[in-house]
Amino acid sequence: MRDYLTSVEQANIGRTPELCQDALIEMLKELFKDRKFIGQQGKKPLTFYKQDLPVPEDNDVDADTNDAPAPYIVVQMTGGQIKDDDSPQIVDFSIIICCYDTGKAREGYFDVVNIKETIIQQICTHPYFGGAFTILKPVTWAMQVDDTAPYYFGAVTLICTAPAMTQDTALSELL
Repeated sequence: MRDYLTSVEQANIGRTPELCQDALIEMLKELFKDRKFIGQQGKKPLTFYKQDLPVPEDNDVDADTNDAPAPYIVVQMTGGQIKDDDSPQIVDFSIIICCYDTGKAREGYFDVVNIKETIIQQICTHPYFGGAFTILKPVTWAMQVDDTAPYYFGAVTLICTAPAMTQDTALSELL
């Protein structure tokens, strides 16, 4: 994944939804940089993915080894809209959280809950990020209801604003 600020400079077109996604991932990486969660073969830092998990290149050979991606966060851009010429672009995101725990007490959800709550506290107290983006309310979250042990899942959904492209000023001068 590319660095957000480098992307802004290279794009030279403003703050697009994809750059919002990059900035959101960078904010999350910073938030969790010194924390570890239960994964295969012990505690390890979160892995972050943009939009989707990578395509598996094997037949789940690494599923229960330290090479498996859990614990991880996937930041998915799920939609958006521009209401009018004077409004910012609205971008919808889902933050999918996955943790791993083989314990008989099935406590893997504790890490999911703690990650979810850390994200919510951060975005509620610091809704501005990346120099151009804002997280709006409502912020919603959900926990899995299906049994997928030893994998445990949760999600946070949020709405961000990003600057919208405006109409060509030369056109408005002609009207």
